[in-house]
Amino acid sequence: MKKFIGFCFLLTIPAARLFAQSADHKVQIDVTDGYQREIFHWSIAGNNSGQNPNIFSELKWTKLGGQNAAASLQWNVYQKFVFYADYTRQFITSGTVNDSDYSGDNRTSNTYNETFDAGKGHTQGWAVGAGYKLINNNLFSFTPYAGYSDNRQSLFLYGSANRFPDLNSSYSTIWKGVFIKAIASLKLIEQLHFNADVTYNQVSYNAQGNWNLITTFQHPVSYRHHANGYGLNLAGRFVYDITKNIGLQAGAGYLHWQTGNGTDELYLTSGEIDKTQMNGAYRNGFRVFGGLKVSL
Repeated sequence: MKKFIGFCFLLTIPAARLFAQSADHKVQIDVTDGYQREIFHWSIAGNNSGQNPNIFSELKWTKLGGQNAAASLQWNVYQKFVFYADYTRQFITSGTVNDSDYSGDNRTSNTYNETFDAGKGHTQGWAVGAGYKLINNNLFSFTPYAGYSDNRQSLFLYGSANRFPDLNSSYSTIWKGVFIKAIASLKLIEQLHFNADVTYNQVSYNAQGNWNLITTFQHPVSYRHHANGYGLNLAGRFVYDITKNIGLQAGAGYLHWQTGNGTDELYLTSGEIDKTQMNGAYRNGFRVFGGLKVSL
């Protein structure tokens, strides 16, 4: 409950988009709470050319599930110009991660394969931007936005008391850059609307890991990853207005983020830095949610 209260303002994200449909409201705040599940994986090659082998080591986090709280704000600051802000956070409570190494190309000649617990950590993201209400009438509204976003993951690999009791490794990511967004709302009946939004993010990707049990690696930063990529977020929701200022909403969303090839820098306790090709990072997930829309 404390988590939900703390992030309820942030959750205003999705509903804020509905504000564009009401010309007599200057501010719209959306607050939602729900469930989110993701998968995430990355791999590196054996050398800088992406060879020897082409996939040397691969990490796959699966079924990263937990509560998702989000909030957004749309503020009609002047005529048709709108300020936009949002925040979202997932509290990871379940999941596993597989660590595999290979000596042959295309995931052949497996030399290591182990699965660990990953049911802790979090993901979070915020965005700020500005938009312009191109269409805003009683039946349909459409508002494009542009701005800047920052999305992060805090992921773990750990064991139990009976299995790998000292293992507590971590991997943290930052996906940040510019975004463009479109929010639309269609009136179905007098008090019911369907709202949809699409967001495209062009980002730089930076990550660092701490493999706490490997004594030949430095700590707390054992290696870093750098790459460029993009992110795509889609969401749709039904909104039922119970009063002029308050509406109930329920919906679902999908995300797909990925990078191209990048660099992996491994920091050894000897002081050496080994560099190889990172083959990309990939993040996919969905969420379901419900909440409130407040218009002022």
